[in-house]
Amino acid sequence: MAVLTAGTAKTVITPPVGYRMGQWGLRQGRSTGVFQDLFSRALVLDDGDTRLAIVSMDVCGIPLSVMQEIQRQVSGLAGIPLEHLLVNSTHNHTAPDILLGVPPEWQTYAAYLADLVAGTVFEASQAMRPAEAGHASSNLKGWTVNRQYRDQPVDDEVGVLRVDEPDGAPIARVVNFAAHGVCDGGQYLEWSADYSGELCSTIEDIEPGAVAIHLQGAAGDIHPYDWWFGNLESEHLHTHEDTAKFGEAIARQALRASVQIEVTSDVSLAAAVTPLELPRRRVVWSVQTAQKLHDELSQKLGPYSGDVWPEGTTTANAAELHPELYGNGANELKLAQNQELPPVEIEVQALRVGDLVISAHPGEMFNELGQAIKEGVSGERPWVASYSSEYVGYISTRRPYTELLGIPIDQLVDMKRFRRFYGTTTSPFSAEAGELLVETAIDLADSV
Repeated sequence: MAVLTAGTAKTVITPPVGYRMGQWGLRQGRSTGVFQDLFSRALVLDDGDTRLAIVSMDVCGIPLSVMQEIQRQVSGLAGIPLEHLLVNSTHNHTAPDILLGVPPEWQTYAAYLADLVAGTVFEASQAMRPAEAGHASSNLKGWTVNRQYRDQPVDDEVGVLRVDEPDGAPIARVVNFAAHGVCDGGQYLEWSADYSGELCSTIEDIEPGAVAIHLQGAAGDIHPYDWWFGNLESEHLHTHEDTAKFGEAIARQALRASVQIEVTSDVSLAAAVTPLELPRRRVVWSVQTAQKLHDELSQKLGPYSGDVWPEGTTTANAAELHPELYGNGANELKLAQNQELPPVEIEVQALRVGDLVISAHPGEMFNELGQAIKEGVSGERPWVASYSSEYVGYISTRRPYTELLGIPIDQLVDMKRFRRFYGTTTSPFSAEAGELLVETAIDLADSV
C-alpha cells in the first residue's frame, strides 16, 4: 500500500521594473511597475518509491536554456529524475520577453529565473508531510471560444487535483484548464500574472494554506471571452477587470468540484518520457520570393512603433488594424528559411497520480488535439498539459492546412482574410505533426 507525502512552495519570479514588456507586438514600452506578482509554484509528491514534481511558471513560455538549467538544478538539489519533473508555463502574455530565446538584456534575469524555480522545487521537497489526494472534473461553459472557428465547441473542462493533510488541512489545489493567457492587454506597462494569477490567488485566499497551481491545457486555438479572430465588436477590452472575472470564474468552478473529492493516502505515482521528432513544415514559395514580398510590404506599410496598444485594440482585431506588424510577410519568410532544418526533437511526458494521468508536452497544441488525447487514453479521462518544457511553437490540426492549400503567398499576408488561421500559418510543423503527437501521447499515457 502506497503512503503519500507531499510538499509545496511558491516563489516570486517577477522581473525587475524597467525591462521591455514584449509578448504583444504592439507593445514595445518598458515596464513601469508591478500590478500582480508572477510566481513559480511547485508540488512534490512521494509514495515511498517514486517522487514527482509538478511546477507552474507565470511566463509565456520557457526557453530551452532555462529549462535545461532548471532540470539540472532540480536533479542535483532535490534528487528528482528529469522524467519525473513536469514544468508548465501558464502562457502569460504580461511576462518576460524570453519566449523564443534569451536576448542579451534578459541574460541575468534568465539565469536567476532558473535558480528561483529550482529553489521552489527544493523548498517543496523539504516540506514533505503525510498527505491524501484525489481528483475530479467539471466544466466552465461559455467563457472561452475557438479563435479560428468560432462556432466550433472547445474543451471547457476544469480538472482539479486536491491534496490535503490527513486532518483535512489543504496542501495543494492543482487546476487544469485551457485558455490563452491574454486577458491583461497591451495597454498596460505593469507586470502581471494574468488570469492564472487571479485563479491561483482566489483559491489561496479561500483555502488558506493551499498552494494553487494552474496547469495550462491545450490552448493553442482557445481564447477567453469572445476574442475570436476578426471580432471587431468585443465589449471586453483586456482590462484588469476582465482578467479578474475570468480567473475567479475558473477558481470557483474548480473549488465547487474540489469539495466533492474523496481523498486517500493510498496513491501510487509513476512517470514516463519518450522522444518524438516533429516534422518541419514545407512551403511552396522560395526564400527569394518571400524576401521580395517582405521587403515590398515593409516599405509600403512602414514600421510600427508604440509603447502600448492603441485605444480599442484587442487580440481579436490587432492584426486587421495593424498589418504593418502582422501582415508584412515576415512569418512567411521565416517558414521558407527554416523548412530545410532537421525535425524538431521534443519529449512527451506522462505522470500518474493515483488514477489521474497527466499528458504533458511542449508546444501550443490546438484544443481539438488535446481532446483527442483525452478521448484516446484508456481508463479515466486524463489531463493535457501543453506548454510544458521548452517552447517550440504552435501544433495545429490538419483542417486549416487543408483549407489553406493553394493560397498564394501574396494573399496569405492579407490579415482581413487569413488572420483567423494564425497558429496554423505560423506553425513550424507539418500538417501531420499534431496527429503524431496525439498518437505518441496516448501510447505513453496508457503505459504509465
